[in-house]
Amino acid sequence: MNSIDAVITAVDAGSDDLASLDLNLLTALRALLQERSVTRAGARLGLGQPATSAALRRLRGHFGDPLLVRTGTAYELSPLAAGLLAAVEEALAAAESVLLGAHGFALAAARRTFTVMASDGALALLAPHLLPVFAGTRGLRLEFVPLTDPAVRDADATLRAVDGLVLPRGIVAGHPAEDLWSDEFVMVVAEDSALRAETMTPKLLGGMRWVSSFHGPSVLTTLESWGIRAEVQVVVPSYLAMPLVLAASPGHVGLLQRRLAERLLALGGIRILPPPTGAGEIRMAFWWHASREREAAHVWLRRLVASIQL
Repeated sequence: MNSIDAVITAVDAGSDDLASLDLNLLTALRALLQERSVTRAGARLGLGQPATSAALRRLRGHFGDPLLVRTGTAYELSPLAAGLLAAVEEALAAAESVLLGAHGFALAAARRTFTVMASDGALALLAPHLLPVFAGTRGLRLEFVPLTDPAVRDADATLRAVDGLVLPRGIVAGHPAEDLWSDEFVMVVAEDSALRAETMTPKLLGGMRWVSSFHGPSVLTTLESWGIRAEVQVVVPSYLAMPLVLAASPGHVGLLQRRLAERLLALGGIRILPPPTGAGEIRMAFWWHASREREAAHVWLRRLVASIQL
């Protein structure tokens, strides 16, 4: 049984009026199951909470099932909803391909919100290239959402809920991805720091006070790969905050990806120091869920992101 048959069978089991379950309601079903929240699903669909709640009530009536079950302060999928999620995703992707036919993604007429999860550092590199394209459209919206450790740990659930996840290779497995750019870590210090490239030694760096962002690979893991044993003294909530903190403290040192660090030099107050020899390459990639593979709008987004030249 293919995905469309699976959805039709499930709907048919819950209602005698299959024709009353239109494509818009299936779209609402997908958003509700992926977001597990009426508020977030409504924002994604461009609907108010009353309209989204009405769609959920109608879907519950069709399926004879709560679909979303409250557990504490959050909602979880019912067993039926969990079984429906993948089938609904694939069915809607297939339906879109059929409806668009050979015309592909109709950019001029499209109404769609694309959601991309990325660190603020990756956002700073991507946004200048993406925004001019979106500015030339009427119905497209781009929403960046913050990258979090729980989202990375449960990458499958995350990729069902967003259109893409920007992360280095080696963190996510089992999902399709498109390489974006190569990078490397560099050290960043205050402009008036006494630390100089020609005098750096592993022992000296190990005695420095380090600043870390909670995003991305652990600073300690990276330093250990360089033969440096150190301790993190300060944790900041974002990559973009790091140069502001470092500029005010000559006694601290942080790690940033080189491409971002070079752009942040314009803020003033910081210097870049090279990594030790053989520090290793970072390959940034755009990850998505396989259920979106044939979705014409998503294909357009992937091609746009892949075309970016940093």
